[in-house]
Amino acid sequence: MIIRHWSFLLLGLLALTTRPVSSQELRVQAVQEFNALNQLVAEEPKPPAKKPIPPDFLKPLVNAELSFVHRVCEPTEEQMKAIVESAEEAFDEMGDLLANNIRVAQLPRFHGLNGETLNANPIRRIRNDTMEFLPLLLTEKQFQKYKQESSQRDRIEREAAVDYLITLLDSKLVLSEGQQRKLRTVFLSEWPSLDVEWINSYLNNPNFVPVIPSNLLRKVLNTDQQMAWASYQQVSMGVMIGQNAEQFLQKEWLP
Repeated sequence: MIIRHWSFLLLGLLALTTRPVSSQELRVQAVQEFNALNQLVAEEPKPPAKKPIPPDFLKPLVNAELSFVHRVCEPTEEQMKAIVESAEEAFDEMGDLLANNIRVAQLPRFHGLNGETLNANPIRRIRNDTMEFLPLLLTEKQFQKYKQESSQRDRIEREAAVDYLITLLDSKLVLSEGQQRKLRTVFLSEWPSLDVEWINSYLNNPNFVPVIPSNLLRKVLNTDQQMAWASYQQVSMGVMIGQNAEQFLQKEWLP
């Protein structure tokens, strides 16, 4: 394509030599031809970049959220059909969660069963996507019910994570009742990234304890307790998506 257009440019310049023309005219003509050539080359369509394929192990998470919507909002068949279609479109965009071996800084880290690393919390991503498309498909009353129940679910999950942590700390350090109450308040108010899925990873791994921000522990634990806690093997375990099948509901809205 480039050679062809340069040929036209040379022919144009040769044609100008058949009559007396000024050097200024030649320069103007050459610049015009050159600009036209650059524009043609620039306008050649580029092949579209391949969109990353979303991993199948995220589908059960989407199906769980769709089952939650179905139970809470009681949509009609037509509404549910539209909701599933919107969820499928959102799922098709979830390929961008794959980290592609890039170091992921956020905690906790989420992984697939085959070692895939995700660059964000997929459960939170699915819930945020659902919160975006639901208002377009439900009545205001139905959507408000979803918001209310979703907020309640988030609260229960955070409290469950905090209660497990306090039980774990108590088993290792023997906390007073006052310390337990203070830790609960501190964790709930000052540790927004605390995730129940991450805490669940330690239930079947009693040899490890989670990494808890030391600035939070210093507010409640005495010096001896802090030293005792530091002696345990603290590991930031990853969350394996698809490992706990019991958390997923039976309905496969997305096959």
